[in-house]
Amino acid sequence: MSTTFLRRARGAVVLGMAPVLALAACGSEGGSGDAAGDGSVRMLVNITDNLTQAKWEELVKPFEDESGIDVKIEGPSGQSVAESFPALLAAGTAPDVIESIVPGPDTAPEVLDLTEYEWASGTPMADLYSTDGTINVVGVGMQAQSLMYYNADLFAEAGITEPPTTWDELDDALAALAANDVATPIAFASDWATGVQVQEIWHPQQNVSTPGWQQSVADGSSTLGDQFQPVFEHVADWIEAGYTTADDVATDSGTQEANFIAGDVGVYPMGSWFSTTLAASPPDFEVGVFAPPVDDAADVPGPMGATLAFPYMVWKGTANPDGATALVEYLTTDDAAIAAQAEMDSFSREGLEPSSNEYAGMVQELSDAAPSYVVPGNQTVGDYALPVAGFNPKFTELVQGLWQGRPPADVAADLTAWYEAEKLG
Repeated sequence: MSTTFLRRARGAVVLGMAPVLALAACGSEGGSGDAAGDGSVRMLVNITDNLTQAKWEELVKPFEDESGIDVKIEGPSGQSVAESFPALLAAGTAPDVIESIVPGPDTAPEVLDLTEYEWASGTPMADLYSTDGTINVVGVGMQAQSLMYYNADLFAEAGITEPPTTWDELDDALAALAANDVATPIAFASDWATGVQVQEIWHPQQNVSTPGWQQSVADGSSTLGDQFQPVFEHVADWIEAGYTTADDVATDSGTQEANFIAGDVGVYPMGSWFSTTLAASPPDFEVGVFAPPVDDAADVPGPMGATLAFPYMVWKGTANPDGATALVEYLTTDDAAIAAQAEMDSFSREGLEPSSNEYAGMVQELSDAAPSYVVPGNQTVGDYALPVAGFNPKFTELVQGLWQGRPPADVAADLTAWYEAEKLG
């Protein structure tokens, strides 16, 4: 049975209102950053088209009004929060709360252990993102990553009656789209998106073949090359067939999203956040969503790659740990705050009521059908963390070589060699 959703379904957004946390801004000694125990909390956040400064400030205002704590919203000083936080740590000006990233090998020692807080263990995916039972990052929900958005009208015109569920069926579908003169049967994008998309399409089969594959790589029973060479071969075949071209990985994700909405793309692999973009600019055609394929139809649907939505960490050196942890508790447990964040960027969470975002609704039902959730490669964390930093940028750099004609085996070998070198030093 095909796991796909086309109908005008409803997604996940609204929760009932709950009282805002009433608390005092109790500062503590210590901390070397700018945030003093003066009733203020600095929060470093991701700023995007849908996660604007104004929306962040609106989100924290009820907390400020009830607690008396002044929350200072700050965007990245560099290109991203992931780049900015280590730089701010080195400069001695780290923020109290960090949003949008998870602890890595270099930053985990700088993050506050939240395990002792009873509310932390009840947040979504807390166990999956914990390390040896220690909780140092919490979030508001789950964002599915193993998703393939498709133009249902182009599928119908190409004679594709059911979305593909196996890799052979996906190859056949892309061939049919190409034969029907679809400009881009499957679209990839440049920069960070290339690596994320290639990993997204491989999550289900990878975790069928090697459950908890990160641990297998870490203990030496597998290699990164072993884990990813099969998907490199799939992508190389698509490039050779012309289903995706070098122009793709020179085109930013915003432009590729616009190309999909314009009707020029058959299939677009992307995470659940793309549903927010679709809701803001609904295409003139019917959109469907299906799970990436697996080798054997008996394994349909495969495990769902999923990430923590709106992850929050508290800097261990904060001068105001009480205020910082209270803010994070509010953001991850207050019904109104959760609903507001879901409107900013769609995610799934138990107890969320449906919204008018039909695309988020399709994603929700697809996520519900998954047999399990798995930590994707681009966000290895907790007990599923690779013992090296910088995996996703390196993966992206190497995988883009496929579009320049590099053989899949060479790309896989280079990925393994990079990992082994990083592990040693």
